[in-house]
Amino acid sequence: MAKQSFTTGQILTAAQVLSLQQTAMLGGAASAKTASYTLVAADAGAAISMSNASATTITVNTALFAAGDTVQITNLGAGVCTITAGTATVNTSASLALAQYESGTLDFTSTSAAIFIKGAGAAATSGGMTSIATGSLSSNSTVISSITGGYVNLMLFVKDYYASAGDYLNIRFNGDTSTTHMWTTTNTRVTSAVNNAGASGFDSNDGAEGGTGSDSNNFLQMTIFDYTNTNTMKSGDWNWVYNSETGGIRCCSGGIAWKNATPAAITSITLRTAGATTWLGGTYELYGVK
Repeated sequence: MAKQSFTTGQILTAAQVLSLQQTAMLGGAASAKTASYTLVAADAGAAISMSNASATTITVNTALFAAGDTVQITNLGAGVCTITAGTATVNTSASLALAQYESGTLDFTSTSAAIFIKGAGAAATSGGMTSIATGSLSSNSTVISSITGGYVNLMLFVKDYYASAGDYLNIRFNGDTSTTHMWTTTNTRVTSAVNNAGASGFDSNDGAEGGTGSDSNNFLQMTIFDYTNTNTMKSGDWNWVYNSETGGIRCCSGGIAWKNATPAAITSITLRTAGATTWLGGTYELYGVK
């Protein structure tokens, strides 16, 4: 049950006794969530479940819990649920990210600090994919932010994207606008590899048009390897099929590298039009790969 205060001579209800029994059996008052949530004092001793197809967070702040309080958290949704330190300190020997059907317990050591004890759960096996984020392209730029760790690789799909004036898809890591994004590509109109580097990011269509109007069935798949590594540059590969205003349908593939001066984990991906146009359509799906 959630933590309560009892008084001398108080007569407990049947529901309170049953809840105490549940807590003694390492359970807790059930508290179901479907969106990102910030813990409150009444959550002490509770069992919180999260269910959302997209990524969510559970935030931990200070001055709400006492040493010895616990909060059990289980992720039922396909989207990753990440335990996030707000004003409190949260330490763990494992990942703070919970994939679907994983769970863990916040064990408070003081009013401002907790240890997150992650259970074995039912994490994806080697090669398994877990949805991290999904959404639609909008405006000139769409950012997939707060990408969590806990996976080996990332796999990105961008579907049915198109913009006005035949503009094309451009991708940046961590909002980096320096000349650190490099790519190679081969396509049906280029017989040898083309090497490029620039501040604009990865130009998925290598300067060709992305299609307008009904030409919205463009498709891109990108794999990013070892994305949490902070000691090396990042690399990956991509494949895409798109409509060209001048050359019909093109099928391309290539490699990518992010050679930033200070290697960093990838925590955000920006999907933008290369020009000043806006997205007229398109969706994205980002997966973590074990």
